[in-house]
Amino acid sequence: MDVLESSQVSRFYSGKNIFLTGGTGFLGKCFIEKVLRSCPDVGNIYMLCRGKKGKSPSERMTAMFSEMLFDNLRAESPNSFEKVIPVIGDVLEDNLGLSEEDEKLITENVNVMIHSAATIRFDDHIKVSLQLNVGGTVKMVNLARRVKNLVSFIHVSTAYANCNLSDIEEVYYPMGEEYSPLKLLELCEWMDEEVLASMTEKLLRDRPNTYCLTKAISEEYLFQHAKDLPLGIFRPSIIGASWQEPAPGWIDNFNGPSGLFIAVGKGVLRILEGDVNKVADIIPIDYCVNMLISVGWYTSIVTKQVETPLIYHCTSGSKKPYTWLQLGTLMLEFFQNKEPYNEVFRRPDVNFATNKLELEYWKTISHWVPAYIADGLAKITGKKAIMLRAYDKVHRASKTFTFFTKREWTWTDGNCNMLMTKMSDIDKRVYNFNVNDIIWEDYYPNYFRGTKKYILKEDMSASKLQEARAQQARWRNINNVAVLVFIATLLYFLYPLLKSLLSG
Repeated sequence: MDVLESSQVSRFYSGKNIFLTGGTGFLGKCFIEKVLRSCPDVGNIYMLCRGKKGKSPSERMTAMFSEMLFDNLRAESPNSFEKVIPVIGDVLEDNLGLSEEDEKLITENVNVMIHSAATIRFDDHIKVSLQLNVGGTVKMVNLARRVKNLVSFIHVSTAYANCNLSDIEEVYYPMGEEYSPLKLLELCEWMDEEVLASMTEKLLRDRPNTYCLTKAISEEYLFQHAKDLPLGIFRPSIIGASWQEPAPGWIDNFNGPSGLFIAVGKGVLRILEGDVNKVADIIPIDYCVNMLISVGWYTSIVTKQVETPLIYHCTSGSKKPYTWLQLGTLMLEFFQNKEPYNEVFRRPDVNFATNKLELEYWKTISHWVPAYIADGLAKITGKKAIMLRAYDKVHRASKTFTFFTKREWTWTDGNCNMLMTKMSDIDKRVYNFNVNDIIWEDYYPNYFRGTKKYILKEDMSASKLQEARAQQARWRNINNVAVLVFIATLLYFLYPLLKSLLSG
């Protein structure tokens, strides 16, 4: 018997039609690829999509299917793409912007709904985050109530929705009347944006950004208004490159840790505020997708057996912790000696500051001074000065990480473990999300390599690698000379003082 034919998860999706939001996002498109590849008899996947940057939804989808992510699928099952049907709409519009015809198509044919669309920008205006993250959830619930044969509705949240707590369980945390989702959305309709912005700090309280806040408010809405639906809530932590599928280290965006790794590897980012002993909770995208697909299956079974929707944590730190110190050490070894980037600003290095004073000192020494020198030389030689502007962006980006690099969390994973026990041996293999199987010392080098190959699209030939290593050797020599010059200069000025002190 074919492996997939004996998979209970694959059999569940056989003939089922899926409605997916966020299908062009990182998680969404990986979900599409894995479902099409592992559930060959799946029905249609209706993907909510809007036009963007002059491209129609169909053009965006066609461009997406030409990406490396779908190489295996194009080779093995090119006709499967016909099952993905773009549905014109927008989570910001009433009724998701659906036409009457598309709404009828969904309500009469869909069996599984996956709500993955969200703004993941940490610094978005509170109005934007509320309308996209909370408003989109409200509209999805309203639509779900009209779907005639709905068996599973999965809401993608985040493990950091309740990051104001240090120990987070797979439970719903009530937020109180002041966080009424519908009242906050009503405020967005009439209140001036500046007034709303002035309320942000009060609303955030001990959460770091509007993303985490509005994900928590979305959960608040679901538990207030959607507990009667076949609902499951999926909370992944920081999603990183793939462990195995579609290829080890595959990644296609600068979000999350990817941008951090590139900035360090290029020799641009050298100082971060954080605690090296805290755990970096990163989960590979393929594990995240495998668990999401499995949650979709199991929710259809368990929803009649439980009084309240189940919440599933998809995290790594509780089972297999890996600290920022371990990650940083691995990163420097890779980018300095093994596989450096082809073009760098200087030799990579990274350190963590434990307080603001230390951070500002090292930012001045390690960031601003080199940036002024580089831009000064650029102007003298008639080139474009870019480093001061680059460091403005780097500092803004790294600041959004500070909350997460200074802290660590303990997430319970009882439902995650329970889900694994419900799966057959075949499904545990096809839809593996057992973090214990990950070897971080293999995962992260593949991740670093993936940023070179898939994001920066660098030449990966042996000759280029040799050049990059030679460049690093030159930077190491320059660094050593600079240190010797600094020490000699220091001794030159200190010698008379020391001599007078000793003679006195």
